[in-house]
Amino acid sequence: MVENPKLLKLAEELPAVVAAYHAAQNKSEKVARYWRGQVWAPDELTIPGTAQPHDDPSQPGKAEMTVIGGFLWRVGDKFPRRIVVQSWEVRHDLLKAKRLLRKAHKEGRLADCLVLEDEVSRLKKLHHTASEYERKHREVSRDAKADYGKYWPVANDLRDELEKHIAAIMDQSDRTMEGLVIKAQALAEWGRLKKPYNLAFTYGQNWHGQIAASILRHARGEA
Repeated sequence: MVENPKLLKLAEELPAVVAAYHAAQNKSEKVARYWRGQVWAPDELTIPGTAQPHDDPSQPGKAEMTVIGGFLWRVGDKFPRRIVVQSWEVRHDLLKAKRLLRKAHKEGRLADCLVLEDEVSRLKKLHHTASEYERKHREVSRDAKADYGKYWPVANDLRDELEKHIAAIMDQSDRTMEGLVIKAQALAEWGRLKKPYNLAFTYGQNWHGQIAASILRHARGEA
């Protein structure tokens, strides 16, 4: 029996589809790694996270994010850090401290003036730190997303093409053991994709059933 020529042709084309995807995905990941390390919140603006952000949204502040989106993971930290100091909050506290300082001066409360002067000085420094971090994050994020946006859509489209191509292989009839091996090799190629890119939701929902049916058919000598 001669193997299905359509299946053979799809198998012949598969290596090029696989190579194109991996090349695009590697480039996309390289660009992402570069930008993820560009902006980090100063320690005085953050506290350690105590859980995954989605698992416990009641944590204080907000999760630290990379400039291209997604949570920022620091080496040694179990969870993303939480940004608990923002410039607008510090500005509010600073204006309040300045009002209290003016009142203390007016009422001649020297001890209070000394304490409030230190507090105003501290808040000014903290406001500068928070403002500079937020400004840099915004500016770098704009450039990062523009750069990353050149690569990830290409990788994403090629991943879909790979899933579609493997689905086409699985949909073809396999007449000999050669065809069964082709299908097994195609699924092995898909299995080499990194998580979560190896989730075949669009075209690959029936792959496990299809390969199982082929194996049983060959085992029974029905191919």
